[in-house]
This record gives sequence, C-alpha cells and structure tokens, in this order.
Amino acid sequence: MDSSSISAAASTIASLLAILFVLAGAAFLLRRLRAKLPGGIAKMQGPINIIANRQLGGQHSLIIAEAEGVKFLIGVSRNGMTAIGRLNAHD
Repeated sequence: MDSSSISAAASTIASLLAILFVLAGAAFLLRRLRAKLPGGIAKMQGPINIIANRQLGGQHSLIIAEAEGVKFLIGVSRNGMTAIGRLNAHD
C-alpha cells in the first residue's frame, strides 16, 4: 500500500467516526429534550396513573393505581395481575 491509499483510508475512517459521534450526540439530545417538551414522556398524563409501586421480592409487587379519581391496589406476579381492591380515602 502506498501512502496515498493509507491517507485516503484514514480520512474515510475519520469521517465515519465524526458522523457516528454527531448521530450519537443528536440521539442523546433528542432523548433529553423529549421529556421536557409538551406531550413528552415525563409530562404525559392519561386516564390511568401509577401512584406507587412496591417490590415484594422475586417477581412480586404491589401497585397503587388511580383511574377516574378512584385508587386501586393491584398485585402483580409472574402469573399475571390481580385487583386486590379499592383504596378509600380516610374521612
């Protein structure tokens, strides 16, 4: 290989690395800005909200979810989900 082909290969590799870094930076910025924009993941509120989640060990957990102003306690395991009951506000 002569020096001109080595120089061309090095230039090509440098260009590819620069493009890779630009794409990685754009993906990073997009991910960070997406949560801050209106309608982004962090701002998204729907008819069902997860209030709390408690891991019980293994693949078992309890979730408090709210739908239309009513809170529910839900058990989650490897075999599925079970609605345990409604949570009433203390009067």
